[in-house]
Amino acid sequence: MAKKKSFAIIGASNFSLSVLATLVEKRQTITMFDIDQDKLDLYLSEFDSVDAIVLDSTNKIALQKNGINSFDGVIVGIASNIEASLMTVLNLTDLGCENIIVKAKDRKHKRILQALGLSENQIIIPDSIAGKIVGTRSVFDIDLDIDVQSIDDDFISTTLTIKSEEIIGRTLQEAGLSTSKDFNIIQIRRKGKTLLPDDYTVLKADDEIVVFAKTTIINNLADKVQTENEDEIIDNMVDFDDLIEETIATSSDIVFDDEILNEQDLENESEEKTKKSKKILRKKEKAEPVKEIILDSFDDIDDVDQEFTIKNEDIFK
Repeated sequence: MAKKKSFAIIGASNFSLSVLATLVEKRQTITMFDIDQDKLDLYLSEFDSVDAIVLDSTNKIALQKNGINSFDGVIVGIASNIEASLMTVLNLTDLGCENIIVKAKDRKHKRILQALGLSENQIIIPDSIAGKIVGTRSVFDIDLDIDVQSIDDDFISTTLTIKSEEIIGRTLQEAGLSTSKDFNIIQIRRKGKTLLPDDYTVLKADDEIVVFAKTTIINNLADKVQTENEDEIIDNMVDFDDLIEETIATSSDIVFDDEILNEQDLENESEEKTKKSKKILRKKEKAEPVKEIILDSFDDIDDVDQEFTIKNEDIFK
């Protein structure tokens, strides 16, 4: 467990809240300062153990009265107001605060802070760090389920959980996870305890291993450690060549099915034609007596055309 220290966080912001949550988790003593009482109430509503003080950090005397130089570390989370951030840092240095970490809005803000005497490692640009992680993820196709904790151009630090049955119960050496030029297992977290592993440390299910590895191999390492049912995955994989052969083998059956459908269509069409022919024949049979009656009515008329016909459609419209 980390040694208990006291920290002052100046400026209530999302960045400050993230730092606060981590320090609370590590059971540290924290006091947050801000000029706005409502912001303090909002951000600290879930943290009963954190002290809150309403204070203008650009006022050196106010900082001195609240013993700002007695804290083990001071985190300045002000970034939207660059002037307030710079004045706060000047006051802290004048009051003898040494362990200062400051959030910078951008590179220009960072350069001014460096001019005030802060080192590179004392200045944080959250957007720059987040952008670098996203960019490196994209370039090296790092899986989204891998939690990236820190990253540079070549290496990544992350935590992986042991799930693979292939390595559970084996030592790091037997599992092929010994330290190499590509990766190093820094520590193992098991049921709330932290272990410093060697080649003979036995891996157990749900162990969390902290890994420092090359960005080019982190995906393969994660697959090896976290894949639960490797055999099942392999069984479910489809061989493309086998799929093609199976398709060719069954293609004749598919054609036969089409032929059956075509024969059924022809049979249906034939039945329709037969029904239609029978209907027309019945109409003709009804029309013949009518035709005879009409012809008889023309007996007294010379030159009646015996070929005279009456259209069925005209009679039975």
